[in-house]
Amino acid sequence: MNKITVYQLFAMTFIFQLGTTIIFGFGGSAGRDAWIGELISCCLGIFIVMIYIALMRMNPGLTLVQWFPAQLGRWIGTPLAFLYPLMFLYIVGRIIADIRDMVSTTVLPSTPLLLISGLFAFIIAYCVYGGIEIVARLGEMFLPIVLIMFCIEVILLWSSSVLHINNLLPVFENGLEPILKVVYPPGITQSFGETLVLAMFWPETKRPEKVMKITLLAIILSGIMITCFDVLAILVFGGMFSGLLYPLYTLLSLISIGHFIENLQMFGVLYFLMTALLKSVVYMLAAVRGIQQLTNMKSYRVLVIPACAISLFLGMTMSKNIAEHIYRHHFEILVPYVWVPLLLIVPTILLIVTWLRQLKK
Repeated sequence: MNKITVYQLFAMTFIFQLGTTIIFGFGGSAGRDAWIGELISCCLGIFIVMIYIALMRMNPGLTLVQWFPAQLGRWIGTPLAFLYPLMFLYIVGRIIADIRDMVSTTVLPSTPLLLISGLFAFIIAYCVYGGIEIVARLGEMFLPIVLIMFCIEVILLWSSSVLHINNLLPVFENGLEPILKVVYPPGITQSFGETLVLAMFWPETKRPEKVMKITLLAIILSGIMITCFDVLAILVFGGMFSGLLYPLYTLLSLISIGHFIENLQMFGVLYFLMTALLKSVVYMLAAVRGIQQLTNMKSYRVLVIPACAISLFLGMTMSKNIAEHIYRHHFEILVPYVWVPLLLIVPTILLIVTWLRQLKK
């Protein structure tokens, strides 16, 4: 217990929230106004995370999957809590599929998909087997690298004279409707609502009283950084931003300084892989530890290989192509039927039940 420092918690939360969002960009359907949708999502995401933090404070020392049996009883709470490890395994499978498609499309088109996915799943298993200390150190190591690489990218784009401020105009070109569709439900659930998984590790921080401050700070800074990514892409591509599959990857191909510094796509792939890896490791560790806590197993490590194998199988079979993976499975199935109930509705109901129980006492 108490193995995560305040800095490590911040690093984990910040990198986790960047996750796969910076691979695909945010809110492409809102066009030039995508950055506005991100800012609104960030503000609303703070209120969503406050629900999770309130539940943590009302259930001191308990993890996410332990809240439900504690408040709803064993017969109702335990089956409901089991939905979360299952969701985490599914999301790891989605991240594996994201990496499979991105790497095979951009840098390794001739490499077998199973090799790409299998190697990524193996790295996930290796990190998860090391425990929360290894995951925390991973975030601690990735944070400065991601920030430095982001700053370098901004400087190189600015020096390449490809940024055009007029591409941001007109603001609210199609009104508020496209922005609101971006904000709810995908905007507030992706990255911000997903922060719920970190409730599996909040009791293990050295300073539990700092969890709220650190988490909210990470949310604000990650929201600003994702907004900056969107603004950069819009400054370069304008209205074409909404039609690009990997806008932030494409940005790097436009960097050209004196015909010497150019073709830096691998530069972007590197930190895309880092953020996706940390996010998938956090999800996988939360899944196996959640199952361990609900079944009273002595160790979660016996679950690591089977769990990673399940996620690998899901990642290889859940979709036939990138369009089906993103537009059907993500926007039509995952967001409305999985994330909205489990990240928004169920925690809100649990908060009300917990509050009423404490009021009664």
